[in-house]
Amino acid sequence: MRQVMETRLDMLPVNKQIGYLSDAYCADWCFAKATMIRKQLANVLARKIAQGQYDEKLALATARQIFYETPQSLCGMRPKVLGAKK
Repeated sequence: MRQVMETRLDMLPVNKQIGYLSDAYCADWCFAKATMIRKQLANVLARKIAQGQYDEKLALATARQIFYETPQSLCGMRPKVLGAKK
């Protein structure tokens, strides 16, 4: 998983990457898979910082782009506002 993430970061612009692709078939596994993906991307970004490819600010911006901004722009997803009435 880490190798694929690292390769994708090197090859594709972050505004074309979505952080969650899964073969999960139940809600429990979706949560576990999302947790694994976040941890693995954190490892990849930490390694890029250690190698001098990224600084901390760029790593945080990359994570935000992949997990939050790109799904909104590519898929039309919007965050749910808690407490909002329909």
